[in-house]
Order: sequence, then structure tokens, then C-alpha cells
Amino acid sequence: MPAAAAPCGIAVIPNGVGQTDPSPVTSINPLLGNSAANLQATLLMFRPLVWLGADDTQDKARSLAASVTALDGDTRMRVVLKPWHWSDGTSVTADDVVFTWERIGRLGGEFGYAGMGGIPGRFAAVRAVDARTVDFSLKRKTNPEWFTLNALSVIAPLPRHVWGDIGADEMWRRQTDPALARVVDGPFRLQTLRLDRYASFTPNPLYDGAPAHLARLVLDFQEGASALRSLQAGALDMAQVPTALWGRLQSSKGFYALKLPEPFGFLEMAFNFENDGVRFVRDLRVRRALTMATDQARIVRVVYHGFSHENRVPVPVEPPTWLSPAARAGTLPVRYDPDGARAELAAAGYVPGPDGVRVKDGVRLEFTVTASGETPERALELQSLQQDLRAVGVALHIRLVSFNQLNATLGDAGSGWEAICIANTLLGMPDGSGNLDTGGSVGGGYSDAEMDRLIAASVDEPGHEALFAYEDYAAQQQPVNILPEGGFALLVADRLQGVEKFVNPQGFWAPEELWVRDDACGGAKGGGTVH
Repeated sequence: MPAAAAPCGIAVIPNGVGQTDPSPVTSINPLLGNSAANLQATLLMFRPLVWLGADDTQDKARSLAASVTALDGDTRMRVVLKPWHWSDGTSVTADDVVFTWERIGRLGGEFGYAGMGGIPGRFAAVRAVDARTVDFSLKRKTNPEWFTLNALSVIAPLPRHVWGDIGADEMWRRQTDPALARVVDGPFRLQTLRLDRYASFTPNPLYDGAPAHLARLVLDFQEGASALRSLQAGALDMAQVPTALWGRLQSSKGFYALKLPEPFGFLEMAFNFENDGVRFVRDLRVRRALTMATDQARIVRVVYHGFSHENRVPVPVEPPTWLSPAARAGTLPVRYDPDGARAELAAAGYVPGPDGVRVKDGVRLEFTVTASGETPERALELQSLQQDLRAVGVALHIRLVSFNQLNATLGDAGSGWEAICIANTLLGMPDGSGNLDTGGSVGGGYSDAEMDRLIAASVDEPGHEALFAYEDYAAQQQPVNILPEGGFALLVADRLQGVEKFVNPQGFWAPEELWVRDDACGGAKGGGTVH
């Protein structure tokens, strides 16, 4: 990359790139907003203790923590900070970390990442040892790698000398107040926030990491607009486009195309185990049959045009960091096997009825899955699933709702829903806690003592063996049916470079990697549309 004497050029991008469709930034407080849009905006300004790299391990170069050391039998974690500064020249200190932990305590369950990394219930105390050393005391033995990736990645220190003795109510009231972002320790500072339109950022000249090459970065919320049309009109410098257009994108003059992997997580069809109308999902053989009947290769090929991967475990397959040896070798107990699915259903006592739908004791294998209608590929994927299940004697009906309605439905098992298809986005080690354990967000009252034991072991015990055991057990039990999740096709204006290093599957943007060509910097136009 050509060296620049000073940041130059403007890049205008739709927020949500690499994670979701554009949506407004509703909070610039890193303790409150846990949406993809809010996460990406706050990471421009506030550096977390641990930065998650593209392979979902710690990127030490971008982390605020210089080291993490387990002490006292893995019940105390010592974090030493790098020499780092706020944008007003003041040092980032251990006291700022303690201050931030105190704000998390004031928020309680309203902390945007409550439950991640055991926050706050697993923690006994957080104290400053010296100016750059913090000790996190835990109530029980904890897997150091899990703590590092799952807890420290969602703790971004805030400056005590700027925020003062702010309480929870004031944090909520001022979550879009630029005054609380005037002093930052990330690569960019907030310049302007228009809640209905865009947020713009300029480089932090005192940033201690790799310097920014852009003079200005604008996140366009694309309210009511088409990102592709805005890109073609010169109002954006990149846009996510339908994967079906990938073949045509290769010859787009003035642009280049990139493949982005699916967000770090998995797509699940969760069941309501508390609903007697679909009590058949309590039978392991039925759940296994649903997975075995699904032709995931066709979904990857036809629905996502190759921008996806087959997956039958509650662990991301891309990157493959956390796949068990059995998952890597393709020897899991479930795979595409329609005949095997029929055999499982027959063994469970379900026989074909007059219309081909299987029945047992008057109960038909028939249910409705609710999904978001805001993602066109979701409906196509469920239609493919519908066809596969019908072939083994299961009738699936599809109900499409808004994404907000879908989230509300998932949290209310008593509302009578039968199955829900929803993407589960993760950060850190995908251990299943808070999702597939008893009382987890999977909803529907799923509970299994062995699943709980394995999830707890993956959190408590060092290493990966317990995680792999949980993963293989989940593949055998199928508490939710895992489906392929789509990646993204990205079209980028030729003038903007460094994009492939800018985005990672966890949503941790690295804007310091972006730069514009010399002709764009040297010409009259800085690039993009100036808001």
C-alpha cells in the first residue's frame, strides 16, 4: 500500500457490511448497543480488551490487553494493558477498566452483553493492581481461553475522567450523545451523528495502533434506499448485493467483487418443547430425522449460490476454528440420508397417513415454522426444507413475519409458536451457554442434563476437549436443527482498497486497513458523497 503523509480521501459505506442489512446506529455507548450496527460503530471509537480476529482467536496486535494470565487455579485472571492513550493524551489505565466494570454493575441485566463470558454473575471482583494491571476474580474455576475470548472481547474501557459518576438512567438517556464520545481510544472519532441518516468519523491522531489512511469514514444507514443503486450512482463505495448476481459482478466496470463469509454463528430451527401440539419434537428420533431429511448441499447451491456451507452442529463451520475432529472428518452421527430419516420416523412409530403425512396415535407430523420475511433467502431456504420434509412424510408450513416480531415470539414460549428459524450470531468460543443449556435463549423449554454438564465443562475446564464433546453430543441430540447460513457478495468501487482486511466474520471492523488510490486522493474528489 502506498504510504501517505496524512490521511486522505473519504469512504462512504453502508453500515452492517459483513453482518446484516444496513440499519440505524441507535447507541454509541459500547455497554448498551449489541446490534451489529452499534457494535461496528462503537468499535471505531472504543477498543475492547481483546480483539477477535478473523479466525475467532485473539488478535493481539489489535487488543488493548498485552497479556492475560490465569492465576489461583484458574479462578483469577490478570490482564496487563498495553501502554495506550485516550484521544486527549491521557493514559488508558486499570482504573478505567474498574470504572467500566462498575458501570456494567449499574446496568445489571441491561448491559448489552449480559451473560457473555459469565458477565456479571460469574465475577466476584475486579480490582486495579497497578496503573496497567487488572485482576478479575471469578467465583469458580474458568477456562482461561473462554474467559479471554468471551468476556474480554465485550469489555471496552471507558474514560473515568470524561464520563464521571454516570448512572444507568443517564447512560440510557445519553446513549446517542456525542459528548460521551469526544474522548476515545480507537482509530476514529465521531464527527457527526444523524440518527435518521448517517454517522461520520475522522481519524484519532493520538491512536496508538496502526494509523488510519482515510480522512473521513461515513456509515450510511441507507434508510429507504438501495445500497446497490447508491453504489452505482457514486453515493457509496461498497454494497452487499444478492449472491445470485455474483457471476455478473466479475465484469462490473469501475468495481471489483469480493466474497465475504457468513457471519460467525449458525442458522437454527428451534422448537417449542413446551407446546403439546408439537410434542413429537421431544423425541430424539424425530429431530434427527428432520436433519437427515434436509438436502443442505442443494440449499448451498440453489439458495446461496455457493456463499454458504453445510452445517449440522451449533458451531460455525467458517472459520473452522472450533469444529470437533468428528465434524472436520465428516463422521458426525447425522448427515443427509432421506432413507435413514424414514427409518428413524418409523422406529418412532410414525406411519404414513392417507396423504403421505406420517401419523402416530392421531398426531400428525405437521408443524409451522415462523421466520423473518425481511431476508428473501430465508423463505427460499425454508421452501427447500419444506420439499425435503414432505418427501419423508413431514408437513411443514411457513409463516413469515417482521424480524422484531420474530424476536418477540421467540422469547414467549407460551404464545403457542411451534418452530422458529433464526440466525444465532456468536462471539468468542461457541460453548452453547445461554443458548442450548437449560433456560437458554433457544426458547421452548429445552433441557437436557448431559447437555448442561458438557456446556458447563467447556466453560470451566481449560482446553477444547469439553467443547468438542458438547459439539458432538449436540450433533447427536439435535436440540435445534442447524441449517446453512448465507455469506455475502460485496461489490466495491475500484478507488477503495484494503476491504478484504477490513471485514471479519465477527463484525470487528478494522477501518485502519481502508485506503483510497493515489488518484482519488490527489484529485479534486475525495470519494463518495459528502453528507
